[in-house]
Amino acid sequence: MQGLARNDFFTRSSRWARDWRLRPNSGHLWKDIIFLLCIAFIQMTVLPSLFGSYGYLDLITPWLVVTFICQRPLKALCLASIAAIVLETRLAVPAGLYLCIYWILCSLLIQIRPALSWRYRTPWFVCYVGATLWVLLFESFVINFLQADLLAEPHYFVHALLRLIVATGYGMYLSSEWMNIDAEEPVPQ
Repeated sequence: MQGLARNDFFTRSSRWARDWRLRPNSGHLWKDIIFLLCIAFIQMTVLPSLFGSYGYLDLITPWLVVTFICQRPLKALCLASIAAIVLETRLAVPAGLYLCIYWILCSLLIQIRPALSWRYRTPWFVCYVGATLWVLLFESFVINFLQADLLAEPHYFVHALLRLIVATGYGMYLSSEWMNIDAEEPVPQ
């Protein structure tokens, strides 16, 4: 049967592009780590250089929400720890802020994921909005202790709303393949 399959340049390149499509839950831990590091690179360097002070948009949290819902707990915790450590590098004093955020979020989503039907948009939407709000509130709590005057500025709330909208939209895009009625449930059994 191998002899009958097309094996030209275009077939091989389309197979390679399908295997290396930048998405969570690729099926291999090493690919998921590489993809997560690529998303972290885009979030931490590319977006701030393109959009300036409004360039810090959260792409990792929706990526991790899909990971928490679709992966086994150990693999999800491993990817959450890597993402948290990468995000801690941009802080002046790494204090475990993102480790706490993602540990709590991972534990919560792993506990509730079997109870919800992930074929509909509502559970995905609520998870993305809740996860992004959790990250924003946790960061605001820490900022309140470090730089209290930053929270009083009106652009902080505009930026937080922009982060919420972009993270939710990006998450809905990531999970679109599981939002069909005939789609396979993403939760591992």
